Amino acid sequence: MAITRVETDVLWSSSAGKTLNAATVFASDAFAFDATCVGASLAVSADNQGSPASGDTVTFYLAYTSGDLLGDTGDDYDTDEHAIMIGVVDTYATNTPGEDPARRTLIVPTTIPKGAKLLAVAPNAATRNIIIRARLTERRAA
Repeated sequence: MAITRVETDVLWSSSAGKTLNAATVFASDAFAFDATCVGASLAVSADNQGSPASGDTVTFYLAYTSGDLLGDTGDDYDTDEHAIMIGVVDTYATNTPGEDPARRTLIVPTTIPKGAKLLAVAPNAATRNIIIRARLTERRAA
């Protein structure tokens, strides 16, 4: 059995990056897990577009889908408040001058649902925009 590593950009309205410009939930485009996926991680980056200040964080969540739960026309995803929090990136941090941009690798809980959307929330984004990017790495066994 061969183990392979496959990397894929997480897209936001077909773009590789997303500018968080309000204190709200931003959802990525849907992505699917390969049927042979046995583990996954997400590398995330947050780049503050101003001078970072205390509280300049981005919290990442995963909204999973197991398919068409409601029996209508498409996949149904976990609702925003029931998505799984997988990590926080802090562009200010506790050290001086902080980490901007800040990057972190997040482990994806792999009960291997059909797919997911990455959700991002930046509480201070209304005053200092934060540009995020993410890349999914799957370990596949075939």
